[in-house]
Amino acid sequence: MDRRLIQTAVFGSSDSDEPAVCPETVEELQAFRRTHENDSIWCGTKFEGGCGRRLTTRLCIDKICHFAHYASDGSGERCGRKTKGKDSANHLFAKTHLAAWLHTQGLTAEFSYPEPLGSAVLVHLEDRRILLAHLDRNRPVSWDEGSWEVILGPGVRIAPDILERRGYVQRIRFEDRPGGGRIMRLGTELPGLGTTWDGLEDVELTSQGLNTSTRPNALRAPMPEPMEHAEPGGCSIVSVAPTQPPPASTARQEDPVKRALMRLDRALRDQPDHLYSAVRAIQRLLEEEKAPENIARLRLGLNRGQPQLEKRAHYRQEVLARLREQPTSLLLAEATQLMRDLDVTAEQRETVRAAWVRHHKEQDAARREQARLRVAREAQQEQERRARTEQQRAEQREQNEAARRAWMEQALAEEREREETAERQAQRERAEKLDYLAPFLLGALKKAAREKRVTTWGEIQDKTGQRELGRLAHQDKLAILETVEKKTLSDGPLWSAVLAATGSDDALRLHRDLLRRLQRPAADDDTGLLAQINTDCAQLSRHW
Repeated sequence: MDRRLIQTAVFGSSDSDEPAVCPETVEELQAFRRTHENDSIWCGTKFEGGCGRRLTTRLCIDKICHFAHYASDGSGERCGRKTKGKDSANHLFAKTHLAAWLHTQGLTAEFSYPEPLGSAVLVHLEDRRILLAHLDRNRPVSWDEGSWEVILGPGVRIAPDILERRGYVQRIRFEDRPGGGRIMRLGTELPGLGTTWDGLEDVELTSQGLNTSTRPNALRAPMPEPMEHAEPGGCSIVSVAPTQPPPASTARQEDPVKRALMRLDRALRDQPDHLYSAVRAIQRLLEEEKAPENIARLRLGLNRGQPQLEKRAHYRQEVLARLREQPTSLLLAEATQLMRDLDVTAEQRETVRAAWVRHHKEQDAARREQARLRVAREAQQEQERRARTEQQRAEQREQNEAARRAWMEQALAEEREREETAERQAQRERAEKLDYLAPFLLGALKKAAREKRVTTWGEIQDKTGQRELGRLAHQDKLAILETVEKKTLSDGPLWSAVLAATGSDDALRLHRDLLRRLQRPAADDDTGLLAQINTDCAQLSRHW
């Protein structure tokens, strides 16, 4: 395939640093277009030589699909990009993944792109530490003291003595994701042992270093310092002073105070229904904690969380008060959401339940009244029409009636045709969507079975990148699982057992419905069904 075509761009605007990778196959490009139909694509100025002009996607069958510039009258500036492959956006993907990784740890940073663009990413932390992601494999690595830690990109080589003296080197690599995205992993290279790779969710940035599975108690290695030795003839040899190996450390101790404060931050940011449990955890730690510095940290956290908890409780009372006066759909939806809080009382839950009952009764009464008025109105209209018709001549009455019947029949026929066409189109699109998603779902279920673990719809959505999996209704999930099990032997274990093994009510109901649709026996109670599911999972695991 011709890989000199433009494979990378940015979303949103010419100066954006949100990276985009064009899928290579026709099927993936069509999915990419549907996902990003409302997004604009640009030859970004964050690429070296990028012209900042608008791009479009080009579907090809004789070569890879790619981005292309919109046609112009020739008056614009010619694009000067020299690198157009997937690796040309590594600096943008590195920035995106590093920013998200730091955010999960409650950290923020500023990012910059040194010249030439694409060669590196500088991460400026709030405590003035600097992380350097060196990506240019054709430039030497700068091991100066300006960077607190250096992370090497794909294919970047270093001298063996540097690895020996440091004791380790941190690296990153990128993996393609279906639909045009990329996943970044961080690895730790040790002398003579190669590189062990971790997902970013398993890596922690501490004040001492980057904690990975290979180095769980990481200490940052000193940067190599050049030393000059005088040589005859006025020449000098530059060498690097060896560093002492980092002292052996004890097993990594978890910090319950930090974990509790991070939990509070998540609750304050986007999980308000977890706020009560987060505050209670801090209160329990305050009762047990002896260290003054930890007590101070916990009290600061409590001072942030307690007012918000009280504010949410007060807001809940206001919503319930309005609900008692007049339950509406919006108030009921808001109150139902608030009932997820752990400090909700039985009385408050009863208030919401009673409001729902009252709301349903009022809706039923309103519908009955509307039906009565509609019948009366239609009866009045019919009476008036008959009165007018009786005043006309018999011949005119017959003609009008015939015309009216013909028009009504035509209108109904056209309406039926439109409804049937729309229904056929909807069914066809739904079937195509489920057929498209089925291989992704089956692959994820097989992978989970091979790894001897269970999984969920949300996890499969995240790992496959197929957002539609998380939006499927119960019947759609049932249909796609039936498609997945088409090739499963009638007496063989179902792949969907990996989903049902989570034991949630929805998962068990879905599995029971699937068994009925496939005409397989299903236990009447959840305990028996779970035993049946676990047996299937064990058979699937032995299959590998």
